[in-house]
Amino acid sequence: MSARAKTFHCALLIGLLACGATALFVAGARRSTDKPSAIAQTATTAQTTRRRRNLSLQPEALRLARQLGTRFLADKNSTAVLIGTLTIGSQTRNMQIIRKQSEDGESVEIQVAGSQALSWDAKQGALAADQQATASERQLIERFVFDSPDQFVLMQLRGASYYTVARSVRPADATDGYQGPLWTIVRVDDPEQDDAKKHASRWRLYYLNTATGLIDRIESEVDGQRIVAEFSSWTEQNGEKVPSQIVWTRDEQTLMQYRLTNFSQSQN
Repeated sequence: MSARAKTFHCALLIGLLACGATALFVAGARRSTDKPSAIAQTATTAQTTRRRRNLSLQPEALRLARQLGTRFLADKNSTAVLIGTLTIGSQTRNMQIIRKQSEDGESVEIQVAGSQALSWDAKQGALAADQQATASERQLIERFVFDSPDQFVLMQLRGASYYTVARSVRPADATDGYQGPLWTIVRVDDPEQDDAKKHASRWRLYYLNTATGLIDRIESEVDGQRIVAEFSSWTEQNGEKVPSQIVWTRDEQTLMQYRLTNFSQSQN
């Protein structure tokens, strides 16, 4: 293992061990029994129409959304609970991720065993126990928030730009008669990443498998270093598809690994 990878492992582990485990919270929502007024119904219809139109603006994002399942339907917000393990260096920990969709994107909560709760949304950015996250915590948050198929779909709601770099791409070392996967490469530039979030990548390259329609690989750049997320397998439950194994590398050195063990999805 290179010295750079070891340094990354240590930084992440120190950040995770800084505080004790904090219980995830579940916010209760109070429902009104009053019949909505005509004005309220009109506003709701307008919001639904706006969300549907925005999700349709980027053809590649819309195509992936349809492949992933029904969780991006315009008239519903979904909540996904993903249980898995995170391996950094020689240490493996249990973790839970909760992704909650909203009209303008999603919020994400991350809990790694033995560490404080991490979270992200477009308004507050990366937080640790409701405080500004440290550099190592932000790196971990970015990996799970943005190296994901859901963000590829939902970033357009925050004004991200999408550009198809190439189609039917083969590996650079592919020889004549190559029978492996081909990719459509899409670059997404995130308008939310600024100098205050210098540890977050401003762009990502998504490798969409032309046969499956799913993401095989995501590349980004942090502090001048290329980070690669490889999606080696997917799982499907009740029509919803999510990655079941992701490996992150830098300079061909493994930084961390994620394995999904359980997944549930609900519509609001």
